[in-house]
Amino acid sequence: MNTVKPFYESRKKVYDCHVWWHPNFPFHLHKHMEFVHLTEGEMDATVAGVSYHLTAGDCLMIYPNQIHSYNSVGEVGMLLIIADMDSIGEFQKELTYYDMESPHFRKNALSRYGQMVLDILSDIGLNKELRPFRQDKGLLMALLADMYENVPVIKKDKPSDLNITQKLLQYINDNITGELTAQKVAKELGISPYYLSHIFSSQLNISFPSYVAQQRMIMACNLLKDSRKTVTEISYECGFPNMRTFHRCFQKRYECTPTQWREWSHKGMDEKLRHQL
Repeated sequence: MNTVKPFYESRKKVYDCHVWWHPNFPFHLHKHMEFVHLTEGEMDATVAGVSYHLTAGDCLMIYPNQIHSYNSVGEVGMLLIIADMDSIGEFQKELTYYDMESPHFRKNALSRYGQMVLDILSDIGLNKELRPFRQDKGLLMALLADMYENVPVIKKDKPSDLNITQKLLQYINDNITGELTAQKVAKELGISPYYLSHIFSSQLNISFPSYVAQQRMIMACNLLKDSRKTVTEISYECGFPNMRTFHRCFQKRYECTPTQWREWSHKGMDEKLRHQL
C-alpha cells in the first residue's frame, strides 16, 4: 500500500485490494470509496459517527469523505478494497447521489454471483496477488453493480459537503509539517479554540495535541518503511522541531528507535507493529 499520510488521508494509488489482519486504525477520511468484508473474527468500526459491530460475513460500505475508524482484538481478517472515485465509471454517480439505507450488510444480501465475485476478490487479497486496477476493474464493477441492485439505497437531497470536522482534519493534513496549535487552526477555520477542542473530545475521543502527534507518528512510520529518506529528513518532514524530540516521541510510543522500526519493517515484521498505530 502507498505511504499513508495523516488525516485527511492523501492517496495517490487508484486501487488497492488486500486482506488486513488485526485491523486497527484511528479516525480518518479520504476522497476514495472504501469497501470492507470481514472474513474472520469480529471487530468494531465507526463510520460518520455511527458505530457498527462486524462479525465474519459482514460487509461495510464507506463513502468518500466519511470519517471512519477500525478497532479489533484477537484473530481478525478484513478484506479492504479502496478505489479512487474517478476510476469507477458510472458508479461515481451512484456513490455521489445515493446512500445505502444501511452501509452495514451481510454478504448473503448479495446475489449468488455477487458473492462469487466477493470470494474471488477475497482470494486475491488473501494471497497478496495485487494487480493493476485495469485488471481488477471488472471485478470491482461487478461487485458494485450487484450491491446497488440488491442492497436498498436512498437518494440524497444533495451531495454532501465537507463538514467542519472533515475540514478540520483536512487542514491538519495539509499543514502537518508546520506549526499546529489549537488557536492557529481554530482561527483559520473561523471557529473558537473551545469548539475545536470540543470536536476532538466529543467526536474523535482524543485531544487536539495528541491527535496531531499521532498523525505525525503514523506519517513517520510509513516514510521509514516506504522511502529512502534519512531519519533526520523524516523527522523534519513530519513536523518535529528537532531530532531529539522526534526520537523521544517515537521511543515513547513504539518502545524502539526509528532506525530499529525501519529495520524490522524491512524484514517483514511491520504488520505486528503497524496494528499498534
